Amino acid sequence: MEVILREDHLPLGYVGDTVRVKRGYARNYLLPRGLAVEASSTNSRALKHQLAGIMAKRVKKRAEAEQFGSVLSQVIVEFTLKMGAQGKSFGSITSRDIETALKGLGYQVDRRQIKLAEAIKGAGLHKAEVKLHSEVTVPLQVKVIAAQPVAAAEGSEGSEKGRGKKKSRKAAAEDEGMGAADGGQSEDSSEVESSE
Repeated sequence: MEVILREDHLPLGYVGDTVRVKRGYARNYLLPRGLAVEASSTNSRALKHQLAGIMAKRVKKRAEAEQFGSVLSQVIVEFTLKMGAQGKSFGSITSRDIETALKGLGYQVDRRQIKLAEAIKGAGLHKAEVKLHSEVTVPLQVKVIAAQPVAAAEGSEGSEKGRGKKKSRKAAAEDEGMGAADGGQSEDSSEVESSE
């Protein structure tokens, strides 16, 4: 069944788009909520009137999207990604991460509008696309900064520290054992003295 969208509905499209959906989805969800009108309506005059309103709304939405897109294309979203000694990244940057960062900057963009060729796993300047309208797509710059590879340096220091801790624990246990033996004797002798 073909319907014409009256509102932006991201899983399907934007205002004025003609989309093909299952009949039950259209009859039970889209049409009752006023999100779409049936494209094969018997009343063609009413459909033409509705289409005029829909197209006017589409032009308005497009103008808003272009205005927002001009602002969004100037934004650079920055991330820090942990990198290993050989340059291998620990994790990646996805559209969900970009959505969260944009919301943190005050821009309301849904993750389904953000298009990445693949998840970002390397440092540098990358590009993503944000589809704000069916006819408006703007580039978004994503800057990834590599965190210093500290894992290798910590690993060698940690092993030395670990050895030192084991020795100190062992020495401490020996000291405690000797102290406990001395303390036990001194307590016993004090008890013996008090009993006499």
